[in-house]
Amino acid sequence: MKRILGWIAGIAILAVAVLGISWVKYAPSQDLRGVWKTDGYGLMLDVGALTIDVYEVSDIHCTKDQTIPAHMWIVDFLEGVTLFRDDTQLVLAAEGTLNPITADPVAALPDSCDAPLPNTPTAVFDVMWEVMNTHYSHFDTHGVNWDARRTLRPEPGTQMDDAALMAVLQEALTGLDDGHTFIATGDSIWSPSVRPDWHDVRHEVRDTTLAAVSDLSAPSDTGLRVGWATPDIGYVYIEHMNPETGLGQSAATVAAASFQQVLDYLADAKGIILDVRYNPGGSDDISLAYAGFFTDEPLPVLTKTTRTETGYTAPHTALLEPQEPTFDQPVVVLTTPYTGSAAEIFTMAMRDLPNVTVMGEPTSGGLSDIMSIELPNGWELGFSHQVYLAMDGAGFERVGVPPDVDVPVDVSAAQAGDDTILSAAIARLDGQ
Repeated sequence: MKRILGWIAGIAILAVAVLGISWVKYAPSQDLRGVWKTDGYGLMLDVGALTIDVYEVSDIHCTKDQTIPAHMWIVDFLEGVTLFRDDTQLVLAAEGTLNPITADPVAALPDSCDAPLPNTPTAVFDVMWEVMNTHYSHFDTHGVNWDARRTLRPEPGTQMDDAALMAVLQEALTGLDDGHTFIATGDSIWSPSVRPDWHDVRHEVRDTTLAAVSDLSAPSDTGLRVGWATPDIGYVYIEHMNPETGLGQSAATVAAASFQQVLDYLADAKGIILDVRYNPGGSDDISLAYAGFFTDEPLPVLTKTTRTETGYTAPHTALLEPQEPTFDQPVVVLTTPYTGSAAEIFTMAMRDLPNVTVMGEPTSGGLSDIMSIELPNGWELGFSHQVYLAMDGAGFERVGVPPDVDVPVDVSAAQAGDDTILSAAIARLDGQ
């Protein structure tokens, strides 16, 4: 949620003062004001005429996350977030997420908002355990008995230094092979996810690929690099799904414009290789913007649900919308266990298109958006709170999105300068 509603008060005040943007005109309407509790996400919003206070809440705690100006034009322009009323609910539509966030009205903030929990090992553990217990979506997927982890709770009055407390939290989270689950202390980030056995040489493997396509160029600062794998087979390295944007720009619009330049450059290619093997992710809407260039009709590609205090939200179906021009030549998408998050969403969107083959190894298996909260000691806890499913009901959390053609990473060959997965992709396109 910190990404959805960033801290923008200073810029907002400056914009109102310099540009003369009316506060009265763009203040929340009366039907938006009041206290709202989100359906999932563990948030409450106190919407007033001048400010919106955002709180992280659970059954045992309440922490004020931030205060932002209640100026709808500024929030939309700078953060890509709109708020509107739909019958009895408040709806937050945010750029970068595929589903709207809904909230129900409540009478008031809980009393715990006036009495923050103390910074003690017991309180830190309790908040971590309670929030995960309410919102984490994949205990069964990873075979973790979360109730049993409750026994690790430090007794009230226990004194621990940061290292000892971190060791307890790590023990509680061990077994969740989930790159979206982490604890960030400000100085370091720890995750219980299990790394591939070639983690220490991953940059050598990647650099072999980049050296094999010597004429790579970048059309703009979007994480895209384009070149030719052979004289008639195009190659696109997609480094991430998080392009740089200017003030007020839509990231998906910027990304689509850059990808159109890439495809214009490769218009005469008989086939294209799209390489997301080392792409850690970014925003799902960027993934769908790129994938939209490979279909000429809208297609449902996945559903996602969010865990709530009482179950799950209704499934939201994500649509792949066509982009122009449509590239209908053969395409190979390359993946490895370092293909993560939004890059996995890109793979899901591409895998069922008739002209696309996925080659390599299964992706990382961390598809959910990340829910994060601040623990009483100031550390950040992040975790997966959603379930993504393909349209046939298949889920890929933990196991990853499988390739159509399995080509294992050959580390020894890569260290000797031979990218065997890239070579297999070229051979496939040469034969089509």
